[in-house]
Amino acid sequence: MKARDKENKRQDYLWFNLIMVIWLGVLTLVFASSYNINFMQFIMAGMAIIAMIFAYNYGVLRGLVFVLILVFAYGSYILYGVAVTGEISELRIELIMWLFIMPLGAYLSGQMSQYIASLYFQSGEWQMLRERLTKDDLTGFLNKRGFFEALEREIDRTRRFKDPLSILIIKIANLNEMRTVYGEVISNAIIKSLSEQIDNVIRSIDIKGMLETDVIGIILPETNISGARVVAEKLHNLVELITVDLKKGRKTIKLRISVGIAEYSDTIPDAYTFYAKAFEDADRDVG
Repeated sequence: MKARDKENKRQDYLWFNLIMVIWLGVLTLVFASSYNINFMQFIMAGMAIIAMIFAYNYGVLRGLVFVLILVFAYGSYILYGVAVTGEISELRIELIMWLFIMPLGAYLSGQMSQYIASLYFQSGEWQMLRERLTKDDLTGFLNKRGFFEALEREIDRTRRFKDPLSILIIKIANLNEMRTVYGEVISNAIIKSLSEQIDNVIRSIDIKGMLETDVIGIILPETNISGARVVAEKLHNLVELITVDLKKGRKTIKLRISVGIAEYSDTIPDAYTFYAKAFEDADRDVG
């Protein structure tokens, strides 16, 4: 998993550490308000919380090594108190229990961290798979499946909030001719260049889809038919700016496109009908 993904996703570290610190603060208040304060019990409870934090952030193995050091130090204290100073006359349960609580707490915290990490990893893998299933490799736009899923979501949002919604359908009229003249590689470069020009025209909230080899769809949230016409005019103008690298150098290629426009209304039952309305309008567009 990439470091950036971990940074974005593993926010559970922050929440776990925050909960543990709050717990330590509550523990401090409880001991501070007690008339009969046992400082060793307070210290060991604090050490147990720190061990849990360490194991959660750095893993089970490192957490247990850290706890081993604490247990060794605490065990040495008990032995010293029993055998040398005589301060500890008997091994009471409240003394011995920390030898088990600290490693158990560290182990469970580390295991919890590993389990959550596996969930994040699976979530990231699923997201990557979903992107592969819904994105077009050449342009980076959504493919047909992803486009219609996005269109359904935008229609639902428009129905709830009554915002305007429009779509544009771009049909490349002479794509087959270009494939015959320039070949598959150059034709793909032309489509790629067109997609980059489209990115320069539309907003970041607009949603683009490569629906067919010669059909591109654009969802325009919060845009009425007048705004969609402005975008369509810009799209007609940009096709004169398509440049590609040919063997003989860079060349500007004139595309012939038709742009269909449709605005959503309550009479449109679903996304496919909405799309079909814009597609039919593209057939009537003469550029």
